[in-house]
Amino acid sequence: LSNRVLVLTKLDEGHLELHQEEVPLRPLLDDIIAKISLKTSKRVEFTTVYHRCEMVYADAFCLREVLGNLLDNAIKFSDPDSIITIETTDRGEKIYTAVKDNGIGIPRAALGKIWERFYKSDLSRGKDKKGTGLGLAIVKEAVQAHGENITVVSTEGVGTEFSFSLPKAAG
Repeated sequence: LSNRVLVLTKLDEGHLELHQEEVPLRPLLDDIIAKISLKTSKRVEFTTVYHRCEMVYADAFCLREVLGNLLDNAIKFSDPDSIITIETTDRGEKIYTAVKDNGIGIPRAALGKIWERFYKSDLSRGKDKKGTGLGLAIVKEAVQAHGENITVVSTEGVGTEFSFSLPKAAG
């Protein structure tokens, strides 16, 4: 929580300095998945699909926060034995990343609010749904700090897909 508040404070004050560099996407994702797999009690299957994606130009810390939050949410809002798919696609000057789950989905009325700080929909409340309501606010602001956008498509009872782009590393 303290790291999240610190990041948001720096974003608010315009003091979040991005240290953008060439970041190898596949090893970063594989590391995040391995660490998340160790700490979850749910049996979740991760599927990764890499379409010619090697390097992005990004702040590695921010990228780890973005992907970690999206994967944590995918696990949190999915049933045991769910499949979470992470797909990266090279589209010229940008690398697109999508995190898809087959979880409970987000109610249509909540889709516009999920990016707000401290917002938690009725589906995200309860003893088994721990969280601060800061994760998606950080995700959105971190992606925007890179000059990019993040989108969400969700259907209740079917699942959710978050997707965002980052600049492709030169070379």
